[in-house]
Amino acid sequence: MAVARSLPLGARLAGAAGALVSVMLPAGTLSAQLSAKSAGPEEFSYEQRYDEIRELQAVPNRVASVSQLVLKREAGQFTFGEGKFYLLTSIGGRTMGAVFVGHGVFSFSPPTPIEQERLARFQKSRSLEAPFSSVVLLFADSTVAELESKLTFGPGQPPSDPRSRFKDAVEFLSHDASKSFDPDLMAAFLNGESSDLFYAHIDRRGGGPLMFMVNPHEVEGVTLAHRVRQVGWTRRTEVICRFAAGGPTRDPRSSGGRTDQAVIQNYKITTFLKESGSGDLSFAANAKLEITTTSRMGPWIAFSLFEKLKVDSARWQSGEPATVFKGRDGSLLWVRFDRVSQPGEVRTLHLFYQGDLIDRYGDFFFIKSSAEWYPRSLEGRSLATFDLTFHSPSGKLLASVGDKVEESTSGRTTTTRWVPAGPIRNASFNLGIFKDYKIQEEGIPPVTVLISEDAHRQLGGLRQKNMKETVGADVARSIRFFQHVYGPLQAKQFFATEIPALHGEAFPGMVHLSWVTFHQTDQQGEDEVFRAHEVAHQWWGVGVDFASYHDQWLSEGFSNFSGLWYLQTVRKDNEKYFGVLRRWRTSILERTDQPAPVWLGYRASSSKDDNGYNVLVYQKGAWVLHMLRIMMLDLKTMGEDRFTSTMREFYTTYQGKRASTEDFRRVAEKHIGADLGWFFDQWIYGTGLPAYRVAYRIDPAENGQYRVKLKVRQENVGEDFQMYIPVTLDLGNDRVARVRVKVRGSSSEIDLPLMPSKPKAVRFNDLDGVLAEVKVVDW
Repeated sequence: MAVARSLPLGARLAGAAGALVSVMLPAGTLSAQLSAKSAGPEEFSYEQRYDEIRELQAVPNRVASVSQLVLKREAGQFTFGEGKFYLLTSIGGRTMGAVFVGHGVFSFSPPTPIEQERLARFQKSRSLEAPFSSVVLLFADSTVAELESKLTFGPGQPPSDPRSRFKDAVEFLSHDASKSFDPDLMAAFLNGESSDLFYAHIDRRGGGPLMFMVNPHEVEGVTLAHRVRQVGWTRRTEVICRFAAGGPTRDPRSSGGRTDQAVIQNYKITTFLKESGSGDLSFAANAKLEITTTSRMGPWIAFSLFEKLKVDSARWQSGEPATVFKGRDGSLLWVRFDRVSQPGEVRTLHLFYQGDLIDRYGDFFFIKSSAEWYPRSLEGRSLATFDLTFHSPSGKLLASVGDKVEESTSGRTTTTRWVPAGPIRNASFNLGIFKDYKIQEEGIPPVTVLISEDAHRQLGGLRQKNMKETVGADVARSIRFFQHVYGPLQAKQFFATEIPALHGEAFPGMVHLSWVTFHQTDQQGEDEVFRAHEVAHQWWGVGVDFASYHDQWLSEGFSNFSGLWYLQTVRKDNEKYFGVLRRWRTSILERTDQPAPVWLGYRASSSKDDNGYNVLVYQKGAWVLHMLRIMMLDLKTMGEDRFTSTMREFYTTYQGKRASTEDFRRVAEKHIGADLGWFFDQWIYGTGLPAYRVAYRIDPAENGQYRVKLKVRQENVGEDFQMYIPVTLDLGNDRVARVRVKVRGSSSEIDLPLMPSKPKAVRFNDLDGVLAEVKVVDW
């Protein structure tokens, strides 16, 4: 996914999606009807449990005085100085909450330098000692037993304070309008779970609240968060630190972000897109879902589904109604199995749903959630097989993922069926008042470009001619180039579709490209890079998936670099290649006061730097590949065999799998023939950005040769920071000499090999071999 150039689209376009009620129950009747049909006398509805949680309060006979009690959970330690503990009313007959009011200290020490630096960025300290006035605890672990073993609980009239403290705390976890609650805490409350799950809301003295959590259902289950202001008075919770319980690792072997989850392994979805009299499109679907679990779970299990979609009915394969809950404008879909699901057990659910998915802006249609228009696991990254059928207006062209295996038209409705060849992570579709432009070339799959020509005419303004041919050429050429350097494209056909947005998205065999790139091509190379970036996701993101959010640069950074490589190699434009690269360098260097490593992934964006993810994961990630490319370059022949072989082997080895940063490092080390731990430590796990102050002198030597000496001062990085930097000497008469010098530490004096003639110029850090600021100074 990439962001296209920003132009004012919204002010010119208007419209709204219609609604469809067809073979569906009336919206809003689901919960009461289905719960009444399937709940037994000992069972309860989701709403009942949610309301029970929201009404928790202190129990009069469960009050204890506290003096110097210590409670430790992973990297967090609570020292309850003086005060009172109040146990809360039970949830399903079990105590799962408590409130402390008094004074104490919360201590927190992240285990790694990256997380320590992250804490210091927000809290101005690499470890935390936070005095507090109250703590609200929610848990599924042994907390209540630990408290009862160390404290004496007895009668006492709780004041209103514990109740008000609890209400304040759950405001950070819940949303009453949709009856949404943190899904892992809610699952524990619904299922009576016993695990290491632990949550603390900490009211600091002289500071905003902190939220500390140990979540055994996530690979990185230890988190510390705080609340920040986003827009106006709107506030959101922001994660400060996140790491694995028991200590983090750079190369987790776990698949994805969760340790256990319910996975939908097979989808069969029939979608109805119906046109209203005003030309809007409504959305309704029925989905057959094969659900399995990776561990013992349930019976209540959460999935995600776009917030504007409403569930009308659900039933099991047997025909029995299924109990499900989805709150108004909530993104969680809860399904109650008839029993606890065992590992590997498969259940088939039929779900009928509809809602406000598609907006119309003039002659553009915009799918508001391109990847959550169907139910997904909470992690959202598991592979599944898909069988997709669309009933759409015959005047609209539609594209989806996979092979189009059937197409027919009856009246004003066209029916198409799409089946991907194997399991994929994301499925999407796009439709509109499109004109199609087809490209058939030997050696690449057929390419179809879908463009809203009428919408562009309505927009007016300056628009270049032949844009469908221009975009199509970049798509086709980039496919051909990436097949050459990486390996074959797995799709049998390829669609490039237009969306009324300022970004791009990629799915197997299909990309969504911003309307902006169909309107005109900029003169600096950004549009060519943008188009090729989205195509490159067929290899990086779709072909080779990333292991965790830490490794997302293997998708976005690789695709960004691929777009650059295409611009330079196929478009044959060195000037634009280095121009884009240098503009990205400027963006990266501007953020030296907000340091974050590429390794942080999406967390690089924060309340302190809302564009950090784009700059670091996309742009710095691409720079890392450029530096590796230059470091692998044969300076005598300018051959790129080592780099190209690295990229091709990495793709062919991990195609169809998840790969980590360390996986890529091992492949790169194989082809460069040396350890690259220092390189990845500096550029992926580190934040250092060197500046070089370079002086040189040229003196005559024996036999008519010349001696060149460099004096290099390295700044803004530690003494152990090192790089191999290309230096090019212009010897005149179209002759050059190229060498690579190692710079380590704050000061270096380097003698270059003797030159056969006097150099006319010396270019330090030629080819922009290092992401750095370089200034030539006097000797």
